[in-house]
Amino acid sequence: MKPVVKIGGSLLRTAEDFIKAAKFLTSFDPPVVVVSAIKGVTDMLLELEKTRSYLMYEEVLHRHLAVARLLGVEEEVAPLLKELEAALRLPRSEWAQDHFASFGERLSATILHAVLRRLGAEAKLFTAPIVTDSAFGNATPLRLEYKEEIATPGVTAVVTGFIGRDREGRFTTVGRGGSDYTATYVGKEIGARKVALVTDAPGVMTADPREVEDAAVLPLLSIQEAIEAAKAGAKNFHPRTFLPVLETGNMAVEVRSYHSRGTLIANIYPPPPYKIVTRCGQSSCVVGLSAYELTKLGGTPLGRYSAKINIPPRQVHEFLIKPYIKYIK
Repeated sequence: MKPVVKIGGSLLRTAEDFIKAAKFLTSFDPPVVVVSAIKGVTDMLLELEKTRSYLMYEEVLHRHLAVARLLGVEEEVAPLLKELEAALRLPRSEWAQDHFASFGERLSATILHAVLRRLGAEAKLFTAPIVTDSAFGNATPLRLEYKEEIATPGVTAVVTGFIGRDREGRFTTVGRGGSDYTATYVGKEIGARKVALVTDAPGVMTADPREVEDAAVLPLLSIQEAIEAAKAGAKNFHPRTFLPVLETGNMAVEVRSYHSRGTLIANIYPPPPYKIVTRCGQSSCVVGLSAYELTKLGGTPLGRYSAKINIPPRQVHEFLIKPYIKYIK
């Protein structure tokens, strides 16, 4: 069965980034690739929907044209940019924000698809193949269209992340960070055994490395721990990312960079007892098999494998997580 690979927006900024992503994908048996918007573009599009500013539109236009021209794929993105210009005249409505936001993934997926084809890969583009309800901004997937075509061996299926369509054909979004969720949902629907979430981070870290210098990459994490880590704000996972993984029972998720195999998240319960600390206001949220035990020290339970304690993340990492780092590297 085809693997699913999500390419995060942090890896898509320049023309060279798209070439790098395409070359990385050709190292696999042809996968399903779920594509995020170019870094920062979704915020620009949401602002564009609010302001309907032509100057803002031109900023989005030039950002994508600069990439497309260097790659020789300007003709492929031109129709979408004209469609975005026309959207400036759309009435304000409950669906308008999602409609504008959809252009980020539609443009980046179109560019990556074209680059793959130019590198000689057999690839097919699928724009918003997920049918959702009409809860704009936080839609729930209902079914995957073109399932057999997406799962066809030997062809790289390029799928837009983050977005779907409701039953009336209007674009919807599944929430910020939703490309991860798109990837696991598509993986579940086609029976994939593994979904790789590729970002600029080497994997799931024991803490935010900007706050804790000696944070390390976790090689293994259980699905339940990952779900509770997502709710606590770790790694900026979409809170629903791992629900499709739970539903299948036999699908694993690999959080990795281009150069690191990163963290494998599966239906396993590996040590150590404390794995992740995130900042929760002035306190810390701790995730791990023994996190509930922290309630004996005055912590507040957040879930079966997470708790909140009134100690700064750096100290939590030093005394609860760091002693185990040498065993998990």
